[in-house]
Parts: sequence; structure tokens; C-alpha cells
Amino acid sequence: MPAPAVLIADDDDLLRRLMQRVLEAAGMRVLTAADGEQALAVLTAEPAGIAVVVLDLTMPPHGGIETAQRVLSMRPGIGVVLTSGLPPEAAVSELLAKYRGVFLRKPFAPQALGRTVGELIARGGA
Repeated sequence: MPAPAVLIADDDDLLRRLMQRVLEAAGMRVLTAADGEQALAVLTAEPAGIAVVVLDLTMPPHGGIETAQRVLSMRPGIGVVLTSGLPPEAAVSELLAKYRGVFLRKPFAPQALGRTVGELIARGGA
């Protein structure tokens, strides 16, 4: 059985690579994107293989909320982790409450990312 796939979209290259290493060390297959448009292209190319997306809330050109909404319209059962250094807005809370999602405030411990993504994968049966 292949490792669960996680898609990370963050415009901060260093943080994106760090998150990738953390999740790969936890046994997950990781795909990355520098922005929401790239994330949607990756999701389209891997329609059934991605269990969770990790999205930066403030990445250009579309923020994490818009990207998450588009991801969820393509794959309603996918797990979503939104990350930001800012507290979540009401729109974030509503989105995450409606779908199986989590907000992680930056900076977060690497273990918190691994645990959060792992729990979403477990809940989704991936």
C-alpha cells in the first residue's frame, strides 16, 4: 500500500522544504507547490492520491481560503490544514468547521504538523 500523500502549498520555500522533510520522516509521500495555482495543478494531476493539503493562509496570488474552497470543490473529502502567523478569521473557522480541517498557527512545532496531518489521514481512512 503506498504511503499517504500530502500536498503542501506555501510561498515560503524554506518553510515548505522543512514541512516536507518533517512529513517524509513520518512516512508520508509529500508533493509541494509554491502557491495556490500550483497546488490546484498538482491536485488535478494526482486526483485520488492526496489525502491532506497544507495551505498557507496568505500566499499569493490566491490566499489559503480561496485555494481551500477550490480544493474542496474538487475533492470534498480531503483533509485541510490552514497555516498562518495571524489568528484565524471567522471565514477560516467556518470553512474548517464545515469540512474536516485544522488551523495551525505559525510558528508551530514540527511534531504538531506531523501529528495534525496524521490525525487527518487517520480520520479519512487514507
